[in-house]
Amino acid sequence: MRFVAVVLIIASVGLAGVGQMQNSGPAQSSPASPAKAVPNGVWGGEHIRIEVTDTGADIEFDCARGIISQRLELDAHGRFKIQGTYRAETPAPAAVDGNSTSSGVTATYSGLLNGSNLRLAVSIEGQDTPRTFDLVQGDQGHLAKCA
Repeated sequence: MRFVAVVLIIASVGLAGVGQMQNSGPAQSSPASPAKAVPNGVWGGEHIRIEVTDTGADIEFDCARGIISQRLELDAHGRFKIQGTYRAETPAPAAVDGNSTSSGVTATYSGLLNGSNLRLAVSIEGQDTPRTFDLVQGDQGHLAKCA
């Protein structure tokens, strides 16, 4: 009788250990999930249109353009803050000698993604107040180009 009781206790302890290993094993060996990012595609709003790709974003404003040269990765709260460039446009022809400020100035693009809505703040070097835009995924944007 004692022998049977000892065998049952050992079997119970052994099965409990296997269950713990099975429950904890996959979590430890699974690869890390990829970082979340702003979904690729067109995002638009009043005075802005953004084309998001895996490598960054091209931004078109009414009278300017912006470039972000890295993926728009989100933190755990759905936010990002990335350096890029901002270049004002005029209706005048570009300089022919190559001395124009075609590369633009540094800008910080800060965003908050909430489903298919994106709030974007653009802080341009040399300007005190950031501009804020509300964008919707799939919207082509509403631009009033410089005349």
